[in-house]
Amino acid sequence: MARSPFTVPALGATPVRRLVVPSTTIVVLSCFLIVLGLVGGGLLSLKWQDKSDLLKQPVTRDSSQQVMAATVAKLEAEQSQLKHDLTDARARLDTLQATDAQEKAQLGDITSEIDAEQVRAGLVALEGPGVIASFQDSTAAAIPANEDPANYILHDYNLRDVVNTLWASGAEAISLNGERILSTTSLYCVGSTIICNVTRLSPPYEVHAIGNPDALEAGLRTSPQMQQFNVRAQIYDLPIDIQKATTVAVPAYNGAFTLKYTRPATSGAAPDDTPPVAKP
Repeated sequence: MARSPFTVPALGATPVRRLVVPSTTIVVLSCFLIVLGLVGGGLLSLKWQDKSDLLKQPVTRDSSQQVMAATVAKLEAEQSQLKHDLTDARARLDTLQATDAQEKAQLGDITSEIDAEQVRAGLVALEGPGVIASFQDSTAAAIPANEDPANYILHDYNLRDVVNTLWASGAEAISLNGERILSTTSLYCVGSTIICNVTRLSPPYEVHAIGNPDALEAGLRTSPQMQQFNVRAQIYDLPIDIQKATTVAVPAYNGAFTLKYTRPATSGAAPDDTPPVAKP
């Protein structure tokens, strides 16, 4: 009679069931678990080896030094490239600064030339030593009978003689009653007044001239060009007052530069006979 796998406890005790596993089953299960563990470990090992090349080698002092050496070499290469870029940038900066300095020097030369041309053109107010001379119509109380009244007033040609004498005596700047005298300035009579730079002037006529005071005064008093005017001034009582001054102010020209008969000249071309077109 085979023995039952279950045992019956004594009467009065709580029944307890106990499973009895055959020894062959235990061996089979143990072998299965061992094989499963080996396969799982192999898979984990293969996956770990695929992580990186560095992790394939065992972590030792030599491998750490290799990583550090590679990092240092990479940083040194980057530093060398940065130094090269910095050298190039400095070279470009030096080139730009040199070009800028040259352009500034050229601009300074051009500005100086423009300033000088503006002074010569009369567009800048000036001051310096010179003379201040005033001229008036006759102070005679009455004009004698059979006398020409024109002899007792100043005319445009008298003032032109004054201006031309001053230029010939070395004047650098001249004004007449506050009007700057330029190379294009015209003086002409309209009735009893004189037109200067399209401005009507009336006596007394005050002339400011900058230059050597002695030379300018001598030119107005003793030059051949002024001799006839000075003689007439004495005969007909035309007051003339000439004073040397250490500071004479001449204003800038404030009129317009209107050109009526000029046109650009063609370089190298022969002039034609076509009259220029005058502006209205």
